[in-house]
Amino acid sequence: MTSIMQSSSTNSSSTSSKNLLRISGMASGIDTDSVVKSMVSNYQAKIDKANQAKQILQWKQDAYRDIIKGVKGLQEYFNPTSDKYILGSNSMNINTATSDITSIASATATSSATAGTYSVDVTKLAEQAEIQGNAKDSLIKISDFKAHTTQQISGTSGTVDLSGLNSNGATLVADINNKISESTSSLKGQLSASYVKETINGVTTEYIKFTNTSSDTSLKYTDSAYTGTSSISINSGISSSTKLSDLGIKASNGEINFKVNGKAISLTPVDGTTTVQNLMDAVKSATSGAVTMNIDDITGSISFQSKDYGSTSSVTLEDTGSTLTNLGITLTSGKASDTGADAIVEITAPGQATTTTTQSSNQFTINGMNYNLVNKGTTNITVTADSDKVVTNIKDFIKDYNTIISTINTKLTEKKNNDYPPLTDAQKESMSEDQIKAWETKAQVGILRNDEYLSNLMSQLRGVFSSPVYSSYTSGDPTKNSKVALSFGKYGNAVGIDTSKDVTDGGLLVVADENKLTNAIKNNLEDFKKLFIGATDNPELSDDKSYIGSDNYMEDGLLKRMDNILRQYVAAPGLGQDGKYTLSGSMNIFVNKQYDYSSSGYSSKNTLSDQVYKQTLVISKLNTQMSDAENRYYKQFSALESAMNSLNSQQSALTSMFSAG
Repeated sequence: MTSIMQSSSTNSSSTSSKNLLRISGMASGIDTDSVVKSMVSNYQAKIDKANQAKQILQWKQDAYRDIIKGVKGLQEYFNPTSDKYILGSNSMNINTATSDITSIASATATSSATAGTYSVDVTKLAEQAEIQGNAKDSLIKISDFKAHTTQQISGTSGTVDLSGLNSNGATLVADINNKISESTSSLKGQLSASYVKETINGVTTEYIKFTNTSSDTSLKYTDSAYTGTSSISINSGISSSTKLSDLGIKASNGEINFKVNGKAISLTPVDGTTTVQNLMDAVKSATSGAVTMNIDDITGSISFQSKDYGSTSSVTLEDTGSTLTNLGITLTSGKASDTGADAIVEITAPGQATTTTTQSSNQFTINGMNYNLVNKGTTNITVTADSDKVVTNIKDFIKDYNTIISTINTKLTEKKNNDYPPLTDAQKESMSEDQIKAWETKAQVGILRNDEYLSNLMSQLRGVFSSPVYSSYTSGDPTKNSKVALSFGKYGNAVGIDTSKDVTDGGLLVVADENKLTNAIKNNLEDFKKLFIGATDNPELSDDKSYIGSDNYMEDGLLKRMDNILRQYVAAPGLGQDGKYTLSGSMNIFVNKQYDYSSSGYSSKNTLSDQVYKQTLVISKLNTQMSDAENRYYKQFSALESAMNSLNSQQSALTSMFSAG
């Protein structure tokens, strides 16, 4: 049914009675085809008229969809995911914040922040609660290595002598790998060194990381002449894919038996393929993400961290077996615990005394400033006010608003030229494509003249700017109503934006006084925001109440009102950008929703799609009637031809008889 409705092609008698054996008027001398065509011309006229009516409906759909697409473009100003979004505080924010040292702290300034320079001294960062395990990878500090004298790596696979190396950093690691390569042991290709460094709280430590991929589990780094760390086992490195059994955790002996913040860790089933990642997932699941288990990529140490920061965050581990010990966690009487720490910051705002604040997070907001702490230290953050950005945002909106208003106004007022009805198929056959296109362009002018939907939409949009905005509004009790200090227009305490005085332009917006606009933004920004993007605090309206004229409407800002009105016509921002949406928006539904799929056309709700479908049924019925009439007339002419042939035969026989006598 849908394909029938959407077809824009017309139907004609050229397809009627295709299979009928048509007999020319050889006996009667009648041009049968011409006569039949003339006899059914009244049907063809009806079909042409029905096709023209259908074409007009389809042109209306196309014209509506173009307008809807334009309105959807304007709705980008009301779409939180769009760069044009104007209802958010950022679009009305004249303040920008710049930090001298972003590696210490940065900030964004809201519209309520005071312009000037803020001194920010971070004495302590907020920290998560964390229990850190011992390094599980084979790491040696480069500073320790250089202090040794008789280093070597040895095991059942052989020995690699590392004595006498005293270079630095990555060069030292390269020298060690050369030693391994020059070795006569079987460790070549199975033992390697890599250079890694780790920075914690601003302190950087350089390491040599050994990796052993051989089957020799006895491999050790040793230095018999050094009194410090003289023996380190060299393993293959720990990662999330490491099997728990390789860490000495044997589930069959009840090793998986510990708690995190009182939550028992459940891991089922556990076998020789169970990995550290499986355990990490179990910890996250048991604590609902409040605690995570992690692996340090550099050291291979396993840690448990709280999701939250600050002194109220904590992590407590309890183990009745040896799972945590095998993970490298140091326990006291089977337990380990840690508490997070608060951030401590001294802030000196412009013209204010220094205040010390304690925060549970490194991201927080004070007096309109959104701070982000990165490291300890002192930096200056400068807030500058620039009203030009807000002025530009408003002027951009006005430009795009006026574009769609002008388009709608043109459609409502353009006059239809009745000399250009839709073309019939027969007319198109004698015209070129350019001629058809030029004709149809003129034929579509005025297709939406005085359209009710568009007229109502324009009226409601103009009404947005004619009703004042209130901070509080109670219907029927003016004494309780409080207007926003600023008003729309250019007189008195207004913002310098007004509607055009030309009644023929449909109510375009104009910046009548840019100085007033700039001054309102600079000096009364909060009232300016209420006037344009403020939202009511009233409860949601019930379904049986109208939005326009309601308490909600009177308290909503001008652009908030417009957003709600457009949603009623074309659905929410971001939905149906192609103009063909059918689930919500009264104009969308009227243009695109087809309710009627019946063979009779009696299930219609009179949407444009229903009207197109109904016209399609009418055309189909007329084609059938014309085809039946053609068949009937051809049968009658066929009978006439047969009778004439019989008469001619009899006349010929009589003539022959008389001639013979």
